[in-house]
Amino acid sequence: MLLKELLKTKGVKQKWLASRLGVSEVTVSNWVKEKSVPSQKHLEKLSEILNIPIKELIN
Repeated sequence: MLLKELLKTKGVKQKWLASRLGVSEVTVSNWVKEKSVPSQKHLEKLSEILNIPIKELIN
């Protein structure tokens, strides 16, 4: 997952994304650093928020 690059491209801050997803900033940070991966539910919401296909989040 290239979440860090996607957030930068979209101009989205981790804090804002965490708030929209209802998760902690640490959770989003762990996803960005690839220490953990989002659940299917969060992938779907990320896809919606970032307006990109889920496939782009997992490739």
